[in-house]
Amino acid sequence: MDQPLFNQVVQIGIVVRDAEATARRYRDLLNLTDWHFNEVDTEKCLGFNFRNGERPIAARALIAWLSIGNVELELIEPRDEDSVYAEFLREQGPGLHHIMFVTPDYDACVERMHAQGVPVLGAGELQHTRFQLFDTQSDLGLICEIAEGEPLIPDQSGLK
Repeated sequence: MDQPLFNQVVQIGIVVRDAEATARRYRDLLNLTDWHFNEVDTEKCLGFNFRNGERPIAARALIAWLSIGNVELELIEPRDEDSVYAEFLREQGPGLHHIMFVTPDYDACVERMHAQGVPVLGAGELQHTRFQLFDTQSDLGLICEIAEGEPLIPDQSGLK
């Protein structure tokens, strides 16, 4: 393989207990003010095909995000019991969850991860983006998210 699988880091995902309160704290501590919010609720068709491993789930979450240069900081507040984010919060508490990479060939990258035996922690689709979370923690020290699609259109912008 001559080319790297990834050509850009686009997101740092952090699981939190309260996305709005954490965004306000980022604003107060670091003057990061341009927050956007999206709701995930697969039962209301706000997201599709969410899975925990290979198991389909009904996912619910509040996502707060902003761009810092070319990287998005994403705060994920799980509002369900079954998602990989809810499991992470239960088992480890709030903290860094994943780094998202963009690849020039999503399907080939996913196929390579599967061929290497890397377990899928979760997956889903939100708006026009699909993603998979791979358990590369023991190999790389992080959860690797691979995504393909369009930037999110916020449901709401600005802190209350």
